[in-house]
Amino acid sequence: MAATVQTVQQQERSFWAGLGSFYLSPASVALLVLNLLDGLFTLTFLQLDVAEELNPLMRVAYESSPLVFMVSKLIIVNAGLTLLCLHRTLRASRLAIRAGALIYAIINVYHLAFLAHLVRHWPHLA
Repeated sequence: MAATVQTVQQQERSFWAGLGSFYLSPASVALLVLNLLDGLFTLTFLQLDVAEELNPLMRVAYESSPLVFMVSKLIIVNAGLTLLCLHRTLRASRLAIRAGALIYAIINVYHLAFLAHLVRHWPHLA
């Protein structure tokens, strides 16, 4: 029994010690920045009434208020990224972070293309 308690305590100590060495990889930082840009692009397009939010959860957040939309978006992605970073020793976590950054990069390229389209056709949209 004493050995089990000691083992559990050692596991807890190693878990909390691991948190002290929290590390954000370049892909993690890219994911955070690209998520923020996605939110700002989306919010801008929604405010201009040239797009609609297709994600039902984020649509409800936006209908509540633009601030709730942005805070929700940032919290959801940051919480997921935090969990992945805490388990960064797992190959799947590192791949998920890279995949997330790649997906957000593609989304932001789409936003830039959409913005270029709006600028080219702005007089005709009014």
